[in-house]
Amino acid sequence: MISRRRFAALPAAALVPPLAAPALLAGGRVSAQALVRTSYGPTTTDISTGHAGHTSLPATLGYWRNEGLDVNVFGIAGSTMGVQLLSAGHVDFVGLSGEDILAARARGIPIRSVYLHARQPISRIVVPADSGITAIAQLRGKTLGVPVLGPDPYATGAFAEAGLDLEKDVTRVAVGTGAPALLALRRGDVAGYLAWDTAVAGLEVRGMRFTEFRPSYYDELFGLCVATRDEVVEKRPDLVVGMCRGIAEGVTFGMANPEAAIRIHWQAYPQSRPQGGDEAKLLQDAKHVFMSRFVLYALEPGARFGESRPAQWERVAGMMRAAGRLPADPDLAAAYTNRFVPAVNAFDADAVRARAVRYPQP
Repeated sequence: MISRRRFAALPAAALVPPLAAPALLAGGRVSAQALVRTSYGPTTTDISTGHAGHTSLPATLGYWRNEGLDVNVFGIAGSTMGVQLLSAGHVDFVGLSGEDILAARARGIPIRSVYLHARQPISRIVVPADSGITAIAQLRGKTLGVPVLGPDPYATGAFAEAGLDLEKDVTRVAVGTGAPALLALRRGDVAGYLAWDTAVAGLEVRGMRFTEFRPSYYDELFGLCVATRDEVVEKRPDLVVGMCRGIAEGVTFGMANPEAAIRIHWQAYPQSRPQGGDEAKLLQDAKHVFMSRFVLYALEPGARFGESRPAQWERVAGMMRAAGRLPADPDLAAAYTNRFVPAVNAFDADAVRARAVRYPQP
């Protein structure tokens, strides 16, 4: 038990032509005519400051543009829709969990992870701190809120470890994120909330205090990946490298200067900035949401951006097999690749951090 303080829009472009070296203008700037159009879909329509690493930062700071890319970022309502849009070629990259990718491949959908983004689970199981609930087992017979209805392997495994069947022993209802979820919790319509880190942090800055429950094997899991189709991996490797390296640079900038990153995100997504109130308090609250995700991007000693560890995928697969959601012998090697890791990390991280520290100075 852990105490805590505190549709999808259709993309403008689907498949794009092979990536070519971008034409440069004076000063090394990339010609707009040379940019290759592609697309990325976070599987949420609530693109908060916590999502800045794969949305506003690489776009606003020019990291994707420097790779010759014009990236259309749009929110997708849930991973099920994300897998559908990705497999149909309506979007080139989607943020998905390992469970999403393994389940898709088990159904014959040729997608894979090309970049391990969040290095710990982003899923959260929380109840109000004053609820008196001190263990998952006490949620038997309760109604729990979720942002959107769909499979939840993380919660399924955690509940199974506590002796509960998520599908039979509790009722899940869609309450969304933000104000609707807050209302449902405060009125007692739901006894807890199964959501992702930034959604929970967003409720904490609105005054909620939570107790979080994690399975015993939490540290053996991972969170969000950047996924694409097999054909993109094989035919357009430069596109994969450019997309993922831009994200790695954006994350590096954000970790070096969260406050600057938040202000950049507010400019790119004005709806993510609360209206009114004390500026210092708004920034403090935004940083709470921001760090709820960015702490998961931190590299463990010896790790590189985007790098998967086979043992993590084996642990996720075992969890899914136990839940009956995966065949006994899944082809894990087809679900992810580390082939792009060296190229993705081929950037001057010190220069990115130095830029962040002096931002907005050039």
